[in-house]
Amino acid sequence: MTPAPDSPPTGLLWYAVHTQSRHERKVENKLVHHGLACWLAEYACWSKRKDRRKRIRRPLFSGYLFVQTRMTAQIRLQIIQAPSVVRIVGVGHRPVAIPNQEIESLQRLLSTAPEAEPHPAMRKGQLVQVMEGPLSGVIGRVMTEARGKKIVVTVDLLGRAVAASLETDAVVPYLDQDT
Repeated sequence: MTPAPDSPPTGLLWYAVHTQSRHERKVENKLVHHGLACWLAEYACWSKRKDRRKRIRRPLFSGYLFVQTRMTAQIRLQIIQAPSVVRIVGVGHRPVAIPNQEIESLQRLLSTAPEAEPHPAMRKGQLVQVMEGPLSGVIGRVMTEARGKKIVVTVDLLGRAVAASLETDAVVPYLDQDT
């Protein structure tokens, strides 16, 4: 039985490579030069310069790119020794492959949804902080998960809860300063 035309050749798996900050394209170019198949997931956004606005491409997962290969000891060493590579994502020193369907889903999403952009994952019960608007600085818990672009955040006050529906990009996961 032959594989479907869109499926990867037998034995090729996807791996995430962690790079130094803002070195994703440099690492991608180096690994492609060494003959490895790479994919840097990117999204389009507007630059934040004061003098002009320009549409630019940024990594969807800052500090990461994906490599499709048969992970041998020689290839692993070649990837790790590339300038600006921090590590191959895995358990301990063992790289862990990413399921092909996850990469294919990401590629399909980015090719069909031009408005796709990174967003911190937030789940029900998670502590978050409001970063903009009249509630800026308020800390609360996610009461319902994102539906569309809104979530409900509850704030405990005097043993009572006050709920507010907020845009998902107005809140970020709260990092407790005491931990």
